[in-house]
Amino acid sequence: MGIDWEQRKRPLKMMYIFFLMMYFVVLFMLYFNQTAVLYNGANNFESDTAVHIRMAVVDGYYHSLAAFVYLFFAKIVRFEAALMLIATLLAILTVGAIPLTAGLVREVLKRSGVELYDPIIWVIAFAGNVLIAFYVKAANRAHYIGYQSPNMWHNSTYTFMRFFAILTMIVFLKLYDDYKDKVSIWKWLLFTLLLTVTTGFKASFLTVFAPVLAIVLIRDLCKKTKFWNVFFMALSVVPPIAVMVAQSIVLSGTDGSNGYAIKPFAALSMRGDHPKAALVLSVLFPVILLLAHIKDFYKDKYYFWSLVMWAVGFVEVFLFIEIGERALDSNFMWGYSISLFFLFISSMIRLFKDLFVEKTSIVVKIIGCIAAAALVWHVVSGINYLTILYSGVTYFA
Repeated sequence: MGIDWEQRKRPLKMMYIFFLMMYFVVLFMLYFNQTAVLYNGANNFESDTAVHIRMAVVDGYYHSLAAFVYLFFAKIVRFEAALMLIATLLAILTVGAIPLTAGLVREVLKRSGVELYDPIIWVIAFAGNVLIAFYVKAANRAHYIGYQSPNMWHNSTYTFMRFFAILTMIVFLKLYDDYKDKVSIWKWLLFTLLLTVTTGFKASFLTVFAPVLAIVLIRDLCKKTKFWNVFFMALSVVPPIAVMVAQSIVLSGTDGSNGYAIKPFAALSMRGDHPKAALVLSVLFPVILLLAHIKDFYKDKYYFWSLVMWAVGFVEVFLFIEIGERALDSNFMWGYSISLFFLFISSMIRLFKDLFVEKTSIVVKIIGCIAAAALVWHVVSGINYLTILYSGVTYFA
């Protein structure tokens, strides 16, 4: 006898909302402690967030839209209160990314003609927002540094970017549905605005999304889509690219020495104990699942394009490294991290299709079960890392 999901949906939804509220409280306390070190002088709760706030409020260094948000708060209230507002906003964005992810999952399912019960969608959304690399101490002692992870709780600009990147993807799917016949001006404007804002917070999403969009549009043009429709869609990346150029000027360094160089594997091997093993463990669940679809991965469109985005992110972080004052910043990691986020989401959708929706072979189901076990440890690793951060240690733990 199957579970009557419709009958249980309301109490499960109430539990889900309560859980998100509790998660918000935990995050607020974590983020406030991370920011409070700026005025209490503590040397724990180390985070990039505190560095970003100090750069904006104290140093007047505006490399992200987040800097202007922090500066605004610091101008309207006393500094301690501003830190509470910042912590509140970051907690809202982190928790808000979960229902947004659920919305993205629904949009993807809608276009594939497949339905999943809401509780399953909630599980996918939550797991996608807390999982990190498949942690194995022997491969890399730190939980985050040395691995590549789609989620983190110590970098504010990534928190902003991920929230708006999810929203951007939802709007893009709606825009792309009928652009071949007629481009919706309002959807195009909204998409362009969101992509620009996302880039304003952190350019990393644009660096992995724009190449994929270019491939998609070139393919559509080859398939006889109207040139002006394709051209108009391509114009959507012009404002965000302009923003990225402006950011690059700000980040060029006090002596103009900052730049980029091609040095294969240098960025990936910068901090890991065993970089090659850590690289595999960072993406273990999607790689295992891909083994089940090595012959047909291109048939599931969203799954396929998330794989392409991941490949773009990997090529960028594999090949390029920064030089000059930012040589140790590993900023190409952020693009790879956000591409990992979307890959994990699409892979989870694919996993549930394999196990519960579509008729698949016994081999696919066995591989799916192995992948599911790996996914569980990805999630456990993420929750464990969050717990460690909450105890007040550095994010290098």
